[in-house]
Amino acid sequence: MGRRTIVLVIAIALAAVSAFAVWRYLTTVESDIRADIAEVQVYRATELIAAKTTGEESQPFIEPALALRENIVFEGSTIICTGPKDENAGEDPNAFGCPENPRDLTSTLAGRVAAGPISAGQVITTDQWVEVTVFEDISLSEEIAQGKVAIGIRPEDVGAAGGFIRPGDRVNLMASASVPINSFLQVLEDPELRAIVLGEDFQSAPASPPSSAIVGDDTSGEPAEADPVAGLAATFPTELDFTQTILQDVEVLAVGADTPPNRTGSGLTPVGSQIIVLEVTPQQAEQIEFARQYTTVAMALLPADVPYTPFDSAGVIVDDLFTLIDRIQAQVEAALGGTGN
Repeated sequence: MGRRTIVLVIAIALAAVSAFAVWRYLTTVESDIRADIAEVQVYRATELIAAKTTGEESQPFIEPALALRENIVFEGSTIICTGPKDENAGEDPNAFGCPENPRDLTSTLAGRVAAGPISAGQVITTDQWVEVTVFEDISLSEEIAQGKVAIGIRPEDVGAAGGFIRPGDRVNLMASASVPINSFLQVLEDPELRAIVLGEDFQSAPASPPSSAIVGDDTSGEPAEADPVAGLAATFPTELDFTQTILQDVEVLAVGADTPPNRTGSGLTPVGSQIIVLEVTPQQAEQIEFARQYTTVAMALLPADVPYTPFDSAGVIVDDLFTLIDRIQAQVEAALGGTGN
């Protein structure tokens, strides 16, 4: 073998070794790169999903897919990710998965619609789906029944059944106040004014008077006549404190921002002091406004799905002070032996 042949063989051998070394190096680099890449399971749209399409209608067009973890897992990510590509690979799922991402596609789609068009191949995220009310321009006036009106009132937390009242509930309204009756008592103690207000039957004293009150200053030596009405008036306090159920079985239309078109609460958490909107007749609205202006109003929450039985409230209301006259007349007539004189 000549020298040139030997040199050629050595060159070819060196070239082969060099090529093998390069191939081995590139293979090692590729293996290292693949080892550092982790894939996770996500969901993608298989075709265009139009805006306002419901989650139930969209689900057939959403399928599981794979994506690089580095593109899916980041702070604040809303991409739905169910975990690593292979949960049985032996690695810690939390190390290569996506534990901070939302995971449940079913709950994301339930009762929601697509906020905008979702292109084919697009990764599914939770913020692509919104409540249907976002697209509904509904006024609360549309929820008011014909012949009714809506009126708002803000009772204190305790007076609003502890804050557990929600739209659709039914309540009773109670009013509490102190009514001064000084002037009315002065009328009762004056026979002439009393006759004007109560009638002539209440002006004169009885023939056989009790000794509860004396009318005037008698200087004739005759015994002064007792006045049972004035005596009865003297027993009344100068103020009447009352609490009365003024409206019964009233429907709640809204509590703050919680309304039938846009439900925001579960009803199991107290919402605190909120404006409560009631659906009532125009006459009931006047009563509520009067009570709001001059009394303290509280609400009693009624049981759901139970027929309501109305009752007669025996309280004294500001509008109906003449019920006092009826009671006074009954007591005076009893004191006079059943007659008015």
